[in-house]
Amino acid sequence: MNKENTKIKTLVILAALDTRGDEVNFLKEIIQARGHQVLTVDMGVMGAPLMEGDYTRERVAEAGGVCLEDLVEAARAGADRKKATDVMIAGAKKIVWELLSAGKLDGIMGLGGSTAAASGAAVMAGLPVGLPKLLVTTFINLAPVGEEDITVMQSPADLVGLNRIVAKTLANAAGAMAGMVEQEVPEGQSKKMVGITALGVTTPAVQKVIARLEEKGYDSVVFHATTEKMDRMIRGGVVDAVFDLTTFETLVKVCYTDDQISALAGSSGVDRSRLSGAVEKKVPQVIAPGGLDMHIFPGVTAIDQLPREYQGRAWSMHGPGIMLVRTNQDELEKVGRNIAERANRATGPVALVIPTGGFSEASKKDAPLYDPEADQAFVNALKRCIHPGIRVVEVDCHINDDLFADQVIKVFGEITSFGREENGC
Repeated sequence: MNKENTKIKTLVILAALDTRGDEVNFLKEIIQARGHQVLTVDMGVMGAPLMEGDYTRERVAEAGGVCLEDLVEAARAGADRKKATDVMIAGAKKIVWELLSAGKLDGIMGLGGSTAAASGAAVMAGLPVGLPKLLVTTFINLAPVGEEDITVMQSPADLVGLNRIVAKTLANAAGAMAGMVEQEVPEGQSKKMVGITALGVTTPAVQKVIARLEEKGYDSVVFHATTEKMDRMIRGGVVDAVFDLTTFETLVKVCYTDDQISALAGSSGVDRSRLSGAVEKKVPQVIAPGGLDMHIFPGVTAIDQLPREYQGRAWSMHGPGIMLVRTNQDELEKVGRNIAERANRATGPVALVIPTGGFSEASKKDAPLYDPEADQAFVNALKRCIHPGIRVVEVDCHINDDLFADQVIKVFGEITSFGREENGC
């Protein structure tokens, strides 16, 4: 790529500069030769740095809330290494997010062994989707990237000393990093992006809406059941609008106990927030009650396997090992109030489209979970709590009907300026 035509980017390198100082300096020089700025973050604690980081270890420890001298003394006294590592991760993460907020982070990379890989992945976790992230490590199987969009490059030899093998590995890494930050999305691929929530029982509605969005010139990305990833993309500026067509997750957040939420999330933490990024970023939202007509019980094949409070309700099998159980009026009233409160907090355009003929494939007329009285309890609670200025459009159809998809697109165009002006919704 012609350097004269390349915008200068700012890249961050994470490493312990007492053990990887020469290697980091080698990387830095290659990337700088491409015309980019490099900021080094020293995550080491014990040894003497071989080069001074742009963010020294003292500064990183301080950002993590602890004086470096205290960390060193504790380590010498036999403290668990993890305590110091956690402090340096917290400090580096704070620094990186400050750089991101200031518009001074175009890419980030880390290098080292197993601890460096784990630390680098922890610092990178939560950064915007699409921001280039690269880990160079000798222990690729110990790089805990999870579902983050972090690229991992394995070194065939330990990253110690600039021998021919290490030098080539680092040169490749520098080229990969520079290439990622230099590469722009080809023209014509930067369409507005709509995030859509879905479940199997609302998939026909989602497919119809996607087809109509494509006709209007939009891209779409679908999220199944949970919205944490969508919220990250919203905060990172990747998602421009939200079609929350399947609000089933709200039922979990509102009606389930802390223990139930922890079990579903696979962690001890309990987070009852949902799509707060959409509020903060003022993105347009079209909300519908998809999936609110059911509880989902995987692994349940008979009524007597259900918790007692759900026995006696209408039910349906969704495949050989998943039971759907009907929500009741009390639950839907709580969910209706919650969704109204969320819409009331919206700082961007928001509207609700409610299909009065059923909220999922399992509750259409004559289906096992058909219960228009319970659905109406949701609508009534929503209307009682919603601010008068927010549009609530009731459509005499089922959620998977063409008419519902038509109304979603129509309402979206009516509440958004870019929907009308750019795409003629």
